[in-house]
Amino acid sequence: MIAIIGSGIIGLFTAHKLLMQGKKVRIFEFKNNEGNSTDASVGMLAPLVEAKPYEKELFELMIESKKIWDNFLIDKKFTLKTGLKKNSSLLIATNSDEEESIFFKKKFIEKLGFYPKILNSEQTKKIEPNLNSNIKCSLFLEDNNQTNPELLKSYLKKKITKMGGEVFVYDQISDISLTSNKLIFKKKKIDFEKIVIACGAWSNFFLKNKIGIEFPMRPIKGVSMIFEAKNKLFENNIWFKKIYIAPRENNQFAIGATEDEKGFEKFVTLDEIFYLSTSIWEYLPQIENFRFLKSISGLRSLLNDGNPVIGSLKKNKQVICAFGHFRHGILLAPITAEIVSNYVFGKEINSNYFFSPNRFNL
Repeated sequence: MIAIIGSGIIGLFTAHKLLMQGKKVRIFEFKNNEGNSTDASVGMLAPLVEAKPYEKELFELMIESKKIWDNFLIDKKFTLKTGLKKNSSLLIATNSDEEESIFFKKKFIEKLGFYPKILNSEQTKKIEPNLNSNIKCSLFLEDNNQTNPELLKSYLKKKITKMGGEVFVYDQISDISLTSNKLIFKKKKIDFEKIVIACGAWSNFFLKNKIGIEFPMRPIKGVSMIFEAKNKLFENNIWFKKIYIAPRENNQFAIGATEDEKGFEKFVTLDEIFYLSTSIWEYLPQIENFRFLKSISGLRSLLNDGNPVIGSLKKNKQVICAFGHFRHGILLAPITAEIVSNYVFGKEINSNYFFSPNRFNL
């Protein structure tokens, strides 16, 4: 049996993958599960937009995971139930400084072997006519994907249950204890083959309390908002300097996202609503006529080197880490599940594997 601590998108994808491969899986979900990083995500799957010059290995991992997402597009039931679709991204410039940044981004992406287009104002408005008229140009990045995080989580949970996976809810960390090969849950002993730690920003609580190690990781709070327009507003993901917009079904769209270090604070504050509202107003003044549906808050886990931790602990090979994905949790979930599966089945892993937890010498 494989025990998975955490029921966010990483834990769910991992559980689904292992069940598909014939493993028995039990997920341990914290009762107060609100505020995980999936909650704050708007579901954009766009590696080229996220690519940075100093993150070569992370970018390559994103590209590999994007290939898996592309394969999901063939499954019509999956796309219908999760809102997964193919679309593109527009990086918008409204002044000369932003225009210069977009040209720099284009050159950088070309060095990675991809060739996006620069569109002038008229060309940009032809693709997305509801954009404001103060656009100077845009960078058009094709072949992205988009999903709805809420629908995705719901679909995976239901499918995992149908496949025989079990979900146990715990109230506090003290409900779970570990011995060499047993997990004690509310005084009941459960044999496990491997245990996967996939509880995002809370992973350190579990590891420190149960195993005595702690990673250099901190929570980053993100807040996004959901609106509804009278008609469909955009076809593609729209990226401005401060914020981004992700279209959803039923004329809805998501706006995100803030990035703040506020410890484990999960509630949405007025200053966060104000920041997102004023930022989007600058680019989309007609938002005053749209229906505000809700705001969402989540905590992302960020390690000090900016890369996720995926792999077995040197101190305890039965413990597999899968956290620290920061802004890229949904995008990286499929490839993370594959890597975790390799560890579970004892497949050979490169000794210099970049995302190993052992890079921290804990």
